[in-house]
Amino acid sequence: LDGKYIFHTVQPGETYYSLSRKYEISIETIDLANPGIVGTIRAGSTIRIPVLRKATSNSSLLQEVLESVDTAQLSQIPDTSSADSVLIAIRDSIVLKDTYRIALMLPLYLDKNDIMRKKRAKDDPPKVYPKSIIGLEFYQGAMLALDSLGRQGHKVVATIYDTEKDTSKIKEFMKDPNLPHTDLIIGPLYRSNLMMIRQYAIENKIHMVSPFIATNRILIGNEYISKVKPAVQSTVEEIARYVTAEFIEDSSMSLETKNVILVHNSDAGEKILCELFKQKTVKFLGVSDSTGIIAQPKIKVVDYLNREMQAVEEALSVADSNILVILSRDQIFVSKIIANLHRKYEDYSIVVFGLPVWQHFRNLEAKVLLDLQVHIASAEYIDYHCPAVKMFISSFYKKYKVNPSKYAFEGFDAVYFYIQMLKEYGYRFSSYLPEAKIRSLKDTSHYEKIGVGSGYENKRIFILKYEDYDLVLKSATAAY
Repeated sequence: LDGKYIFHTVQPGETYYSLSRKYEISIETIDLANPGIVGTIRAGSTIRIPVLRKATSNSSLLQEVLESVDTAQLSQIPDTSSADSVLIAIRDSIVLKDTYRIALMLPLYLDKNDIMRKKRAKDDPPKVYPKSIIGLEFYQGAMLALDSLGRQGHKVVATIYDTEKDTSKIKEFMKDPNLPHTDLIIGPLYRSNLMMIRQYAIENKIHMVSPFIATNRILIGNEYISKVKPAVQSTVEEIARYVTAEFIEDSSMSLETKNVILVHNSDAGEKILCELFKQKTVKFLGVSDSTGIIAQPKIKVVDYLNREMQAVEEALSVADSNILVILSRDQIFVSKIIANLHRKYEDYSIVVFGLPVWQHFRNLEAKVLLDLQVHIASAEYIDYHCPAVKMFISSFYKKYKVNPSKYAFEGFDAVYFYIQMLKEYGYRFSSYLPEAKIRSLKDTSHYEKIGVGSGYENKRIFILKYEDYDLVLKSATAAY
């Protein structure tokens, strides 16, 4: 953050949505920059539009939360309306090419894999260097996408750069005389490597794609970058949207009431996410049409560290449906509270919401997740009944003799989507990302610009529920 705002006087008919489109910034960023405004904005009021430019790097849940939207810094930005704080977003002209050049920067560790291959005894099964698995599987999916696009008539020249996890390799790649003529860079997968080549891509106006990095910090100050994976704030926002629509708003129109409970383990990052959830439910409820009063949902907050299940039971209601939102990535804590809740599920009506990482907690039993009606907000959802997905799996198996991993799906989708962007909008496609409706294996993407002068986040998130020993799609982020 560079400490400056655009000051905007709200005109009649303007909304958070229209302003987000006008300034190419997310609704969440506008909201967090104006903590004094609750509910809808009013004509004649002045609001602040943050200009985001600089970046730092951290890794814990708290640090990831603060990296994506640093609310403390936002509140400390001085009031200034100097002319140099206004950045006008200019939409690039569509300039098409006959052939596009892309660079795939992946940790393939080809040298180490070659050494392992040469050392392998004749009767030993093939082995792969462990750190190369993600990169190799992503590469396999990407190659299948290029095959598919080639059959459709797309002309693409792809150059593969084996980055390993080594910034010195990135320095060498930047000396390649062909790299400045590249139209698109997918990767690097590691953040240290990506940040090494970031300035080079800005100077040469090459769009970069980050397939796996979640924090929005990598987008700040660079209009030529987008990331496929949504930030944790966007995940919490989608949970709040779904809970508001399906439970809080629904309870106001029915005889059954819903008891919404936020549970954290006294972790600072979890507390911030709980506050964000509460803010979003207020926004989504909006102003009552009959009274003009901003709706304030009744949400209980429980600190599990303080008296554990005793505190949770005091918040539970025997008469109402209990919606427990647990915004934690701590496997020990999540496993403990889920087990304790399951001992009570016959006494209470319980629905639980959690974060994407829960899908990978192996000690959460399937029956427990079913009984507690656990919902997961995740960017990872594949409809295996979809004909396109079936065809991809069949083609992948035919080529590689194994079924595709989730990283192979990611590789296919990233290359397929962005080559289609190049074809439709040209090599200066960045500003057109929010309007793109290109369908890939996972569904259409939902890109939003996070701030003036910054890049684009894919906010497509699915709400999944454990049913019949599987994760079933209940909802997906809609354009708003």
